[in-house]
Amino acid sequence: MRKLADALIRLAATFLLALGSGLPASAADTLPPAGAGNLQKVRVQLKWTHQFQFAGFYAAIEQGYFRGAGLDVELIEGGPLIDPTAVVVDGKAEFGIGNSSLLIDFNAGRPVVAVAAILQHSPFVILARPDPGLHSVRDLEGKTLMGESHSAELTAYLTIAGVDIDRVRLTPHTGQVSSLTAARADRVDAMTAYISTEPFEAARQNIPYQIFNPRDLNINLYGDTLFTSRQLAQQQPQTVAAMRDALIAGWRYALTNQAEIADLILRKYQPKMDRTELKLEAQATYNLFQTDVVDIGYMSRERWQNIGDIYAASGMLPRDFSLDGFMFSSEKALPAWAHRALIWGSVAIVLGGLLAAYIVSLNLRLSASLKTLAAQAGKLETANAELARLSTTDPLTGLFNRRYFDETLATEANRARRNRGSLSMLMIDVDHFKQYNDALGHPAGDACLRKLAEVLRRNAQRGGEFAARIGGEEFAVVASNLGPAEAAALAERIRRELADLKIPHPASAFGHVTVSIGVSSLGSGSAQAHERLVGEADAALYRAKQEGRNRWLAA
Repeated sequence: MRKLADALIRLAATFLLALGSGLPASAADTLPPAGAGNLQKVRVQLKWTHQFQFAGFYAAIEQGYFRGAGLDVELIEGGPLIDPTAVVVDGKAEFGIGNSSLLIDFNAGRPVVAVAAILQHSPFVILARPDPGLHSVRDLEGKTLMGESHSAELTAYLTIAGVDIDRVRLTPHTGQVSSLTAARADRVDAMTAYISTEPFEAARQNIPYQIFNPRDLNINLYGDTLFTSRQLAQQQPQTVAAMRDALIAGWRYALTNQAEIADLILRKYQPKMDRTELKLEAQATYNLFQTDVVDIGYMSRERWQNIGDIYAASGMLPRDFSLDGFMFSSEKALPAWAHRALIWGSVAIVLGGLLAAYIVSLNLRLSASLKTLAAQAGKLETANAELARLSTTDPLTGLFNRRYFDETLATEANRARRNRGSLSMLMIDVDHFKQYNDALGHPAGDACLRKLAEVLRRNAQRGGEFAARIGGEEFAVVASNLGPAEAAALAERIRRELADLKIPHPASAFGHVTVSIGVSSLGSGSAQAHERLVGEADAALYRAKQEGRNRWLAA
């Protein structure tokens, strides 16, 4: 039976290889080889000025991906008042970077074709002043909103949120976050922004802000999207496919070599840009790709349908909007005989695979039945031990969890009272952690918490000491036989070591991630309950935050 299965698989493979020799060449097969002359000149209209948002283009140029695809690419800077769709439709550029509003343009009769969704999540947000009376997106009614020309998705967000657009004073975008400051004559209450750039710029200029994010209402649209004209897509699909594939290769390189591309941007494209802001933008941009789920450039008809439904719900698209012809495809239809041949070849492969899988399954079941009961018992014992460990461990940081903290603190307090010993506790909280998550995304927030956990682990290694994560960004260190003076020294050491890491924080007055710490101690033989120890540490932590953060205070 095994020989029969192998024969079927070989037969199907030989058949498909023979069939493939008669199929039309792919777009890549028709491109000039790397280094060939007569490169085709193409222009790309960007959405904004040069920054990490377009790093994939810079990498594709520098690494020769565009030249290898037979293209000589010219990048045209954009800005808040430039409409890339109009530039491409008017023939002033062959390609452009747009966003989900391309679907609105397409249904309005503008001949555009979406080629590749570069960002799986849109970075568009609204940055607003933290003024009294401006607590939610609904409060923008009666306020001034500075908007750019290609931010239709934020208009949809406002409409779905119940905002009366006619009561919002709209003004052209200056491209400057400083327009949020009260001292300027052109001061505005809110502005459209990219979460990957403007929050960091505002933090650098010490401009307070709050963020209204469409994803809070489950409005999750494509971000930067490569598009072209219908004419180029129909007449030169090989050129369009070559541009798409080379750009995707450029983005793969840029995301894995962020520091190198940041140097390239500072050297060739935007020498006046702040390096720290560029690094923060790179991290925030990386979080918008979702490369662990889909490939760069991937887009689906179902997702575009969902995006269209959102625009239709906001009145920006008709309910019967069309997707036909909107998405680029470089594939050519196969003739009927090829379809039939592929079907029969697939059937042969499936049958052979099923037969081989059945034989393998029999062998595996036979091997499993020969395992001894002793081995099974050993695995069960190991599994039970691992289960016990997991039940007391925080999965993100590897520290002990709240359950272990509650049980062990009570035990240590009782032991200290019996032995007339000392017991101290540190309550630790990450300053402004919500703004950190909002600006950089939850993956970056998780990484920040893991770094703090490493600091705590290093400083709680003596016998009778342990560190635990007891809340979202709240941690605790419990130390037996540690008096108030030693506990204070431990708190200062932890605060200083985290500060020395210089983890960039866009909304911190210190420019980096800091912690506030409350310290409490039980004296020798104290009869205080452990609940009081926690309460005093928590109260000291609250005072530390009230007095400016990045400090410790003792109860």
